[in-house]
Amino acid sequence: MRKKLTPLILAALAALCLTAAAQNYPPPTTSGGSGEALLNLDNTVAVHGYDPTAYFSAGRAIKGKNWIHERVGSATYYFRSRGSRYEFLGNAPQYQPQFGGYCATSMSFGRLEDINPQVFTIYNNKLYLFRDPQMQSMFLANPERVIRDARAHYFELARQKRERY
Repeated sequence: MRKKLTPLILAALAALCLTAAAQNYPPPTTSGGSGEALLNLDNTVAVHGYDPTAYFSAGRAIKGKNWIHERVGSATYYFRSRGSRYEFLGNAPQYQPQFGGYCATSMSFGRLEDINPQVFTIYNNKLYLFRDPQMQSMFLANPERVIRDARAHYFELARQKRERY
């Protein structure tokens, strides 16, 4: 009897651990290729053709080259060098802009607004893009609130978009 119960108990414990682990992770807010993302794209190009790794490594926006690119989900990213592309491939979710590349502060108000790729912030090792310096300042005044509100609106807007199509 004991030998028959052991595998069942182990299976139940594994299921509980997986469920608990899944509930502790916040939902992703990058494009991530999930098919559920709400993406700000020019045709299929993300970040208006700017290299997403440059924001982290160079601390500024640098235009990518259209012949050095990578597709993740429905988004195509351009890179300034092959090295940048390889860096991106090593950890794409880190480099993808939050909230699908829309203005993070506008998203916190429930609005989808385009970005100026030159106006950005790296916060908690994530890339946030903004429409203009004023929206960036509003973000920096209370980033946790903006992120919380934007995340709620992002998933609601993505759900509404899926229902329309």
